[in-house]
Amino acid sequence: MPVYLGNSIIAMKNIFTLLFSLLTFSAGIAQETKPLPEQEEIISKLTGHSSIGEDITLKDRYSQEARMISAEYLERKLDIFCIEVQIENYSQTGNNVVGSILATTETDQWIVIGAHYDSVKDCPGANDNATGVALAYSVAKHIASLETRNYNLKIVFFDEEERGLIGSKAYAKQLLEDKVNVVSVHTIDQLGWDEDGDRGIELEVPTDQIRDQYSKVAGEYNYTFPIQISDVTSTDHRSFRQLGFAATGITEEYKNGDTTPHYHRSTDTYETVNFAYLTTITEYVQKVFEDMMK
Repeated sequence: MPVYLGNSIIAMKNIFTLLFSLLTFSAGIAQETKPLPEQEEIISKLTGHSSIGEDITLKDRYSQEARMISAEYLERKLDIFCIEVQIENYSQTGNNVVGSILATTETDQWIVIGAHYDSVKDCPGANDNATGVALAYSVAKHIASLETRNYNLKIVFFDEEERGLIGSKAYAKQLLEDKVNVVSVHTIDQLGWDEDGDRGIELEVPTDQIRDQYSKVAGEYNYTFPIQISDVTSTDHRSFRQLGFAATGITEEYKNGDTTPHYHRSTDTYETVNFAYLTTITEYVQKVFEDMMK
């Protein structure tokens, strides 16, 4: 009996040691995932955490004036690495910001990445959707730095998503009318909340090819976080799918329930963004797009 008890104690100590090691290892990963400075800057300025211009601090991105200030700021940011940037006025009230990055080999094929930059009234819109803007920006900038790109890339910041996907509908319609050869469209909406710490994401209504692309890269780079497939169609990817484009949305675990409680509230602020989570998913999506460019 004493021998059995002794062995049990030793076994229990080994289990606790293993658990402690695993927890320490996980904590180490979290600590090593440092926020990307440009993402912090973009989210800070778009949410009014810091001024976006001389004596200008945004309360939200709801009014036409606030949205235009945001659009002009984003235009300047894209001008750093895009071959061409335009604020495309599609109506009396709406403006999409569009940047182009050309392939390094001649092609007429385009991949599109986008995120809406507007918010609802009295909401700073940090998670919804400054996080999406920051991720799309970082991915496009990374792709612009590659030595080889076999596809052209459009990065688009959509206006008036919160009023019925108006900006993305206008842009999708323009692509169709101009007969642009679009390979796929990827829209980002809400990627700053991860309460359970599993860093899971959802792909919204992806085609089989898009789903397989994301799964392939996750496997190659040992990303083990959950990648759920959802049927949510309430954001910008729907505008493209309805016109026949291959498209998906990328978001936090919206349907699975691990999503921000600050949705469309005045509390959707810079301080509520999980930057470590955003950084991890940004790096993953960068690798997906890098693989697509081959």
